[in-house]
Amino acid sequence: MTEQEIINVIQYMQRYQTETDKLEAKTAEIDFPKKCYDTISGFANKYGGIIIFGINENNNFIEQDVYDVNDLQKQITALCTNVMEPKIRPEFLPITYNGKKLLAVKINEIPQNQKPCYNKNIGMHKGSYIRIGDSDEPMTEYEIYCLQSYKDGIQEDLRPIKRATIDDLDKEKINAYLEKVKKNKPNFSKFSDEKILKLSGVIENSTDTIYPTLSGIMMFGEYPQAFLPQLFVACIVVPGTKLGDVGEMGQRFDDNKRVEGTLDEMLDQTLAFIRRNIGTKVIIDNNGKRENIPEYPMKALREAVANALIHRDYSISRESAYIYVQIYNDRIEIINPGDLYGNNRLENLGTDMMLESRNKNIVRLLEEKGNIIENRHTGIATMREEMKKMGLLEPEFVSLRGDFKVIFRKERIKNGEQSISQEFTDKFTDKFTDKFTESEQKILDELVKNPYITQTKLSELIGISKRSIIKNMKNLKDKGIIYREGSDRKGYWNIK
Repeated sequence: MTEQEIINVIQYMQRYQTETDKLEAKTAEIDFPKKCYDTISGFANKYGGIIIFGINENNNFIEQDVYDVNDLQKQITALCTNVMEPKIRPEFLPITYNGKKLLAVKINEIPQNQKPCYNKNIGMHKGSYIRIGDSDEPMTEYEIYCLQSYKDGIQEDLRPIKRATIDDLDKEKINAYLEKVKKNKPNFSKFSDEKILKLSGVIENSTDTIYPTLSGIMMFGEYPQAFLPQLFVACIVVPGTKLGDVGEMGQRFDDNKRVEGTLDEMLDQTLAFIRRNIGTKVIIDNNGKRENIPEYPMKALREAVANALIHRDYSISRESAYIYVQIYNDRIEIINPGDLYGNNRLENLGTDMMLESRNKNIVRLLEEKGNIIENRHTGIATMREEMKKMGLLEPEFVSLRGDFKVIFRKERIKNGEQSISQEFTDKFTDKFTDKFTESEQKILDELVKNPYITQTKLSELIGISKRSIIKNMKNLKDKGIIYREGSDRKGYWNIK
């Protein structure tokens, strides 16, 4: 954190009239602000950030002297040391900018196994925050649970399913697995079948009663949904580009299916549903041989569906949620319960840094079976490469505070670099001559990815303040680019 970096940050906020998910402006003209713990908690629990004291968000982000730089540092240090749990070690940088005395405070992200950071005076469940856009939002019970279960090393896929018995596992599948694992792990051959299944996390018998684990039921169950009814895949085909669109006959869905079974059975059935509901193009080679090519690469879709099944959150807190596959006219969306796990980050997808797995036992069993994740660690790269081969845009990965979404678009790459917002500039040149501002471009890009969206959700996704969102949305509406469906307060926005 240097003086020039802070000056650049101030100029950014003044230029765009907004804070971001890593920048916060606060006044401290008279005394220490009454409430700072929420921002400190939010930054510490997300990716870190910088608070600049002496910037007035409500007056065009102009500079104002802080009341006392030394006392302000003491107050912040006391808050971080005596009130926050775990203790936070802020970094300080006093600067003078345009003749005004300011104080920059950097809050670093704390290690994943120490989260959540919270105000211990009001407790973990009321005093934990997460930074979303320019706002410090209270963490949900589910978000806190995820952090605690990670800290405690809880493996949800090993929990016993006490409504089931070992007789509810498919004997043929179990015997095939035992035969294979004994061959590949010679030391296992000296154990009884029951002990091998226990060591493999297929069954649990700590109470002298044998129960299948969640891993065992989802991998080898005769009918897993008899005990875990919501662990299925909901597949729909929407006759349009957003939920709520209807077809020529008034139908809401052109096709829909509830896919059940074990993990590998659900993978096969889901891919079969997708294949029959997407278009194909006919290729005839030089020998006159005809080949039907799906409009989306099935290898990429297979990896995405497999990832959803393997890495979804199987905890009791998300047991009532199911995987959703939505096929629209212009895209396919795959949504699974459970955000990225542990230290995994969006920017690290497809790299060696994405190594933490939520369902370690399921992953190991699948590796031993060798039929779904034989190409482990290459799934994201495969998705990107397969889309590129067909001249399609790269898949998009979206974190949704409790869910994770992958989007495959039918739109083809144009000139290698053309952005979505540039396409709209071309489309509407007859309506206006001004170029889109950077904020307008971000809004349009996000609306294309997530049509039928609220202003609040837009602010969260692209890191622009709600006030700035409202202003830019009005400009785009006046230009005839977007429109609102529903009421002024709760309506959804979409592109014309």
